[in-house]
Amino acid sequence: MGAAAMAMIPSDRPRKAQNLPKMIAYSAQPNAYFNERADDVSKLYDGFFFVVGSWDEDVAAKLGLASDARPATEWKERVRENLRNLRQAGATENLLGIHFAESAPWPSPETLLSEDYTAKFQRHFAAIGRAAKELGFRGVSIDVEYPYLRYSLDHKIYTYKGYTSDDLLAAASEQGRIAMSALLDEFPGAVVFVLPGDLWGRPIGRTFVLSMLKVMAERDAPGGFHLGYERAYCLLDPVSQVAIPRVGDCAASLLLDAKTLRYWKRRCTVAPGAWPLHMVETGGEGYPVRPWAEELAELGQQMEILRSVAKRYIWSFSGQPVWYLCTPELEQKYGLTKQAFEGADEAIAGWHRILAEKKKTADPRIKKLISAVRSFDSGKGDCVELCSRFGTPADWLVLGPLGNPFTHPEFSAPGAIFRPIRFDEPIHGRDGVVRWFVFHSREPTGSVSLRAAFDWRATDDCSAHLVSEISAPKRVRCYMWIGWDDGVAVWINDKMVFDHRTYPKRGHGMLFRDRYLFEERVPVVIPKGKSRLAVTSINSHGVWGFAIRFTDKDGFPLEGLTFSLPTP
Repeated sequence: MGAAAMAMIPSDRPRKAQNLPKMIAYSAQPNAYFNERADDVSKLYDGFFFVVGSWDEDVAAKLGLASDARPATEWKERVRENLRNLRQAGATENLLGIHFAESAPWPSPETLLSEDYTAKFQRHFAAIGRAAKELGFRGVSIDVEYPYLRYSLDHKIYTYKGYTSDDLLAAASEQGRIAMSALLDEFPGAVVFVLPGDLWGRPIGRTFVLSMLKVMAERDAPGGFHLGYERAYCLLDPVSQVAIPRVGDCAASLLLDAKTLRYWKRRCTVAPGAWPLHMVETGGEGYPVRPWAEELAELGQQMEILRSVAKRYIWSFSGQPVWYLCTPELEQKYGLTKQAFEGADEAIAGWHRILAEKKKTADPRIKKLISAVRSFDSGKGDCVELCSRFGTPADWLVLGPLGNPFTHPEFSAPGAIFRPIRFDEPIHGRDGVVRWFVFHSREPTGSVSLRAAFDWRATDDCSAHLVSEISAPKRVRCYMWIGWDDGVAVWINDKMVFDHRTYPKRGHGMLFRDRYLFEERVPVVIPKGKSRLAVTSINSHGVWGFAIRFTDKDGFPLEGLTFSLPTP
C-alpha cells in the first residue's frame, strides 16, 4: 500500500464502542482486496451490501434455486471467502442485497394477480434466505425503489378491467407475505433492510413492505426490520439530521396494527444513510460545488449527529467504491480502478478519517435535542410532542384537492382557509365537492407531504389548504423556516407572513440546492396563547409538499411552543 493510503488508516485498530451504530457501505462485489486487507477495511466499516442484482433473474443466475442441479456459482464462492475474512477482522454486518428492477414486469396487473408469479416469489426469496444463511451474511437487503411509479394506483398500466384497486392491494399484500415467509423459513435470524426505507410510500409498494414487516412481527423475528432512509443522504441542517432517525417511528405509529407496532418498538429501526460523494454524484441542479474541505466538514458534522442518534445502523451510499484510496500498487495487485472525479484523493481520505474517528456530537444544543429524542424512545412522549419539540406541527386539518389558482381558480376556494372550519361543509374543489379532513403528518423534520395526504392519486395541477394551531406561553419573536414545492403562502392568524404562490413553469422543486429542506428564513411574531397557522400549498406536477419549522435566531426549535389540531 502506498504512503497516501497508509496515512489515512490509524496504526491501531480503534476501540469498538458498544454504543455506536454499525456502519454498512453500499455497495460491493466480491474482490481479492477484502480477503487480504480485511483488517484495514474493518477499521472503517462494519459490513457491506453485496448486491447480487435483481430478485428474479440475477438471483437465479448467481445464487441458484432449489431445483437447480448445477454446482455453486463463482459469485457465491468468491463472496463466501470475502465474508469469512471480513468476519474474522470484525466486519460482521454484511448484507446480501437484491433489488426490484425498474424495467421488470413486477408490479403490473399480470404479475400481481398471477398465481404463478406469487409462487415465483416463494421460490426466489427462499433461495435468497438460503444463500444468505449458508454464505454467512448477517441478513438481506431488499431494494424496492426502482419500479416506484407503478406503485401508484393511477398509473396508466392499471386499466381496472376485470379487477379493482382492492384486488391489486390484496395481491401486493399476499406477495409480500409469501416473500418474507419464504426468506425467514430459510433464515429465521436474518437482519432485514429495506431500501429506500420509507414506510409511507405509494400504495402498492407500501402494502408489499408492510406485509413483509407483519410477517416478521408474527414470528418475532430476532434480526429486526430496518429502514434504510435515503432522505438523510442530503447534508441537511443539523436539526433535521437529529429528527430523521425517528421519522420511521412516527410513521409506524400511524400505519401498523398493535402487535406489529410492539414488534417495531422492540426490534426495528431507521438506519439513516450518508452520501459522501453527493457533491459530485447528485445529478441534481444547484448543489453547491465548493472546496472538499468545506463539504467534508459538514459531512463530519452529519456523521457525528447520526452516530449520536441512530439506534443500530448507519449506512453509506456511493456510485463509486470509496472503501479504498487508490494507489498504483492497489491498481496493479487487485485490479482496483481509480475513482473518476476531481479531488478524489482528498475526498476519500477525508471520508476515511471521519469513519475512523467515530466521533459523536459535542454540540450542547444538538445534545439537548437528542435528549428529547431519547425521552421519546423511552415512552415519555408521543409523536405529537416530539414534533412540537422540533418546532413543527404533527397534525393538520386539510381541505383538498382544490383547483390550482393559476389554472382552475374557479374551484380553488380561496376564502375557505379563513372561514370557521366545519367538517360537514361541502366545498367545491377541483374534481367535485371536498370537505376538511384530519391529516396526521407526524414528521419531526417539518416536512409535510401532500401526496401522502392524498395517497399519491391525482395530485398534479391542484392546491390544498392546511390549518394547525400554535400555542405560545408568551409573545414570541422567532423565525419561520420554510421550503416548498411548487407554491406556498402562510398566515399566522389573519396576517400573511409568507407569500410565494407563484412558481416557474417547470415547477419550484422541494429540495433547495438539492440538499436543503428549508430555503428561506422569515422573522415572525407569535402572539401569546393560541394562534391559527394556515398554509395554502400549490402543486404543478410531481412532488408536492412544504416544510415548516419555528426556531430561534440560530435555527434551533423554540422550547415551550406547541402545536395541535384546531377545534372545528
